[in-house]
Amino acid sequence: MLRSVDSSDVDTLLLWENSNAEPLYGVFEEQYSREDVVQFVENQQRYSLAETEQLRLMICSHEGERLGCVDLTDYDGESASLSILIYDLAHRHQGFGTEALRLLVDYAESLGLQYLCATILPENLASISLFEKVGFKKGEGDVYFLCH
Repeated sequence: MLRSVDSSDVDTLLLWENSNAEPLYGVFEEQYSREDVVQFVENQQRYSLAETEQLRLMICSHEGERLGCVDLTDYDGESASLSILIYDLAHRHQGFGTEALRLLVDYAESLGLQYLCATILPENLASISLFEKVGFKKGEGDVYFLCH
């Protein structure tokens, strides 16, 4: 299940953004403050995808437990980048990521996006498998893409 981020997610997002847990691929070295995350959530609620050029949705279990998030970034009306995080290793390989990524791809299609891409490091075999399962193809370097 996907849902919009809200103020109740701030502490969880702060933990995920600043985690040193392994293996989290593609996580930036920059540490975020609570104020940074509060501002991010407020912007997600206040502004449209066209204005922020990004969208984060929370991945939740059917019971409402926060499992991770999916991001649509670099949105320009025709293309966007996708990323996904299932934070706790215990929740990986249970289909949550596949369902969330498929829902995000369907949403992107409904927006009329023609091209989606994801940058995935070669050692991140689980993400490569996930994106390929949803229809992404290997492009140049670490980029996987899906065209509509």
